[in-house]
Amino acid sequence: MSSVLADADEQKPYEVSISGNTVELTCPREFEGEIHWKQNDEQMKGYTGKQLLLENFSEMDNSGYYQCYMTEGNKEAAHTLYLKARVCQNCMEVNLMEVATIIVVDICVTLGLLLLVYYWSKSRKAKASPMTRGAGAGGRPRGQNKGRPPPVPNPDYEPIRKGQRDLYAGLNQRGV
Repeated sequence: MSSVLADADEQKPYEVSISGNTVELTCPREFEGEIHWKQNDEQMKGYTGKQLLLENFSEMDNSGYYQCYMTEGNKEAAHTLYLKARVCQNCMEVNLMEVATIIVVDICVTLGLLLLVYYWSKSRKAKASPMTRGAGAGGRPRGQNKGRPPPVPNPDYEPIRKGQRDLYAGLNQRGV
């Protein structure tokens, strides 16, 4: 009985293992008799032993204070833990080196593609024949061309005649 009371002063950490939706708690105390469990000061029926296995753990329903205890005579020795865990069905645990490797590889691939596109476009430009800027080449002449008169305005964009103004006057109320 004195060993149980001596252990009460010494706080050892719980072992908590999370895998998928399952949380396993291991009582840190070495009790002589049978170990019982409480959640938020309510006895958990059917849970005895050093390990407590909580399947289908829910952060909302199962978070709270957990206590492993043993009753010896009229004395109770207990050890308490506050547990709030997020679990998920299809989670995958990744360590820091894996994350760093993924980021470095991603940056290298992106830079490689960038250089590939740059050199491909550079070599394509060098192979292309020089284009002359003329009316047929899609370029417009710079300045005034002395050999040709200015182009005729497109009839689709000619100004509205006086007789047709009232027909289009209500479409847009800007000054005419």
